[in-house]
Amino acid sequence: MPRETAMFSKFKPLGPTLTDANPITQYYDLGMQVGSAGPELAWKIYEAVRKSDKREASVFMFEKRVADKLHKPRRKETITEILRFSVRQLDRFKHSKLLMLYHPIEESSEILAFATEPVLGSLANIMGSLEDRLPQSLPQSVTRYSFVETEIKYGLLQITEGLAFLHYSCKLIHRNVCPQSVIVNRRGTWKLAGLEFTEKCNETDILSPVPCQSFTSKLPKMGQPDLDYTAPEVLATSSCSPLSDMFSLGLMICAVYNNGRSLIEATLSTSHYNKFIEMLEQNIHGFLNRIPDLLQVPLQSLLNVDPRRRPNAQNFSMIKFFMDPAIHALQYLDVIQMKDSIHKSHFYHSLKGTLSHIPKKLWYQHVLPSLKSELQSPEVLAAALQPLLYIIDESTPEEYQTLILPMFRTIFSMPKSVQATVTLLENLDIIMQKTRTSDMKSNVLQMLYNAFDSTTPQIQCAALHAVAQVADHLDEGPIRRMILPKTKQVFENNFGVKVQANALTCVEKIIDKLEKTDILDEVLPMLNKAKLQDPAVLMPVVRIYKHMLGGKRYGLTVNLLATKVMPALIPVVVSPTLKLCQFTTLVELLQEMLEHVAKSQRNKLKLEKLSLPSTEKLTIPNTMDQMTGYPHRPPALRLESRRTSISMDDVGRRACSASSSPDSNLLRVQANLPGRRHSDNTIQPPRIMIAPCSPDSPNPTGATAPGLQMRRHSSVNPHDTRYHFSTLKSGPTDFYSRGREAARRYSAAALYNSIGGSTSSSSNQSPSLLQQIGSGVQQLFSGK
Repeated sequence: MPRETAMFSKFKPLGPTLTDANPITQYYDLGMQVGSAGPELAWKIYEAVRKSDKREASVFMFEKRVADKLHKPRRKETITEILRFSVRQLDRFKHSKLLMLYHPIEESSEILAFATEPVLGSLANIMGSLEDRLPQSLPQSVTRYSFVETEIKYGLLQITEGLAFLHYSCKLIHRNVCPQSVIVNRRGTWKLAGLEFTEKCNETDILSPVPCQSFTSKLPKMGQPDLDYTAPEVLATSSCSPLSDMFSLGLMICAVYNNGRSLIEATLSTSHYNKFIEMLEQNIHGFLNRIPDLLQVPLQSLLNVDPRRRPNAQNFSMIKFFMDPAIHALQYLDVIQMKDSIHKSHFYHSLKGTLSHIPKKLWYQHVLPSLKSELQSPEVLAAALQPLLYIIDESTPEEYQTLILPMFRTIFSMPKSVQATVTLLENLDIIMQKTRTSDMKSNVLQMLYNAFDSTTPQIQCAALHAVAQVADHLDEGPIRRMILPKTKQVFENNFGVKVQANALTCVEKIIDKLEKTDILDEVLPMLNKAKLQDPAVLMPVVRIYKHMLGGKRYGLTVNLLATKVMPALIPVVVSPTLKLCQFTTLVELLQEMLEHVAKSQRNKLKLEKLSLPSTEKLTIPNTMDQMTGYPHRPPALRLESRRTSISMDDVGRRACSASSSPDSNLLRVQANLPGRRHSDNTIQPPRIMIAPCSPDSPNPTGATAPGLQMRRHSSVNPHDTRYHFSTLKSGPTDFYSRGREAARRYSAAALYNSIGGSTSSSSNQSPSLLQQIGSGVQQLFSGK
């Protein structure tokens, strides 16, 4: 708690003599002394509580025995009468700028007493200038109290307006404006008191001087105005006017900025007083550097020795120094209880914007007490919550728990208007940040759950908005058991765009605290029923889906994406209500979904392909139309009909035609595979393996073929026995069963040309060799 606000000390009962000495104790319980006020600080100020309604108050007491030191019973009675008269004046002239009287004066043989609003003490107590004269030490909350600039500015304006009220409404001259006559209440507001020496103004001209008692040493100082704050015309001409009070006000302003010391320190001597008056102008110029700039010139006018050159109270209250929105707000708070509910509501709405100009100290000291009285009024509660929530937001958790929560706790359970409930729910995140867990469950969350049961759409929307704001403070249990079912219920019972948008935003915030079953059973049906054509509803849905794509725990499978989600979102792409940014976000989501589906399906197909059994050997079918053993055969080829037998002449002709016109190939695939290249669409005639002939290899007919040259590829080992004629004789099936890498193929045309060239060059070659080759080729193409 701030030091300035720690001013409510615990009551310490007074002694039995003082307690029973005055009738006021029948109405008030008294505590410890907190200050003193009046001439020579004659009044002692005590904390008090009214017995009837426990209302806090302060009781002023004057012990008549204090005047016994005057030694003259007549003077003793004079002091009592002066003090009694001041209280009667306060009771007669009531005003917001004057000290507020709770109980009129009560008198006994020993004590005068009266009760007022709760106060800290007099301005003299707080400034400490008269601390040595106090009857006892005061609490540190008073003696260590320090004013901020706004307090001083507001306090001086209060006293100025109090003087204006006395001068122009009451036709009175105060005559004793000084720190002892100014009372500071617990809200930090300065109140004018000390009406012991008032004089009536001139009836024809208020500002004209009237006769008055000048300061004299023949009278006790307790029975006269303070000489250090007296105007010079009072001593010079024994006359005074309202302008005399303005001179006293100027000296009091100097004391505020001079550590409680007046520019005139006469020490009860008129001769000393006159010397200070002669040096006053010089002292003012040396003192102005301590005064705010906007107050320097007006202060010089107030301290003018000539009364006619001083400003009156009304004019002084309008100087630029007082033109501050914070000052006007504090002033209105002092009189707000006299306003109707309409004016109150209008002011509290505007107060929220003014609080930033008011020191934080005054929030708790001045603003909160005014707001506290409005929290029980349903008509004004919604407006009063605006500045209160601002204060909560700017307060520390300790300040909230100590100063605000005690007065704020009752709001959660009390009946409230729709606007007040909506205001609380919309700002629930501010309250949750400062509230302890125990108070959160018993007060805040219970109000939130009750709001879902309301039939008012405004309250339902506010509750959904509140959940979205405070989701981080909620546990998974309450979210699954309370929040999600109620959110779905509100979503299904309301088809308004705003309600659906708030419900989906709520789901977006709590989805990480839901189980997969909750998402599949509750969330996805909500998304399918949402009005996607409206951008306000579409964008939360897009964000939810995008978030769910980030993890498998949300249960958004590829099947759901392909069959449910994307078919619902794709038509919205052409909606005319979408802005460019919304359209872009939606398209990006759909692209991400499609990529997710494609990636998953591609991986699935790859795994299925890898799971098929692999074959190590390639076999040739019985018919050429079903031959799949050629490693270079493209898929889905259609083989044209061909003859069942073939001669060497056909082989030669096909070889020639293949070399001259590739388009005439019997295999045509271009129509079936239009994307393939021409070279891929045709298949060359089968190539026949010609094994190298070794001189040692026996001829089946017993003859040798010395004229047949060995045909090989550079990569084929000529001594590899796999390529002998014995291999060719073993049959085409064994030949083609070899691996693709081990076999080297030669076209039938090349073989034919080789044989033909060899027969032409060597007529002695055995014909059995040609017969064997022809027989092997025939068997190959006939499939035997």
